[in-house]
Amino acid sequence: MSTCRYKTVLGDVREFLEHDKPFIGVVWHKDLLFALDFFRRRKKIVVMVSRSKDGELVAKALQRMGYRTVRGSSSAGGREALGELSALVRDGWGAAIIADGPRGPARQAKIGCVLAARNSGAPLLLWGVHATPNITLRNWDQTLIPKPFATIFLSYGGPIYVPAHATREVCETIRGEVDLKMADLEAICRSSAVS
Repeated sequence: MSTCRYKTVLGDVREFLEHDKPFIGVVWHKDLLFALDFFRRRKKIVVMVSRSKDGELVAKALQRMGYRTVRGSSSAGGREALGELSALVRDGWGAAIIADGPRGPARQAKIGCVLAARNSGAPLLLWGVHATPNITLRNWDQTLIPKPFATIFLSYGGPIYVPAHATREVCETIRGEVDLKMADLEAICRSSAVS
């Protein structure tokens, strides 16, 4: 990653990263490597990591990189982890949530990111990314790995604020909007990479 260069093609999140404003960063599982490299520029970031064996390895690596972790996902311990994450965000932390969870389906957000925004009062910052040249793995999420000296294209959507008293139905509507907007952001990055 240290040989790559970032190029932002849409949106601006500097006010959140440089001034320690709380936020909920929303990324796809396939883009985890990019998020970990990019968000390390901010001091106080908490990442939600699953309680699986793979999650244990990820959590240890994140802690060595200076991130704080909370353990849970849509499949196990999610409610408790979401409460812990929301409390940290209310205290000024930024958060990163892998929206499609540890098992997918790929590029379909779970409602947890929307609930975290509702419960914490912090906005959702959506993230799109593409790298060229890259390696795309043949796994469930098609993990994207930049090749050395790649250009990494970034696009951001938001901030999206979720009302504190939003019903589950309203949150589900916003979750659907997250899916659509994330697809748009990724498409913008892909088209920037070929132009």
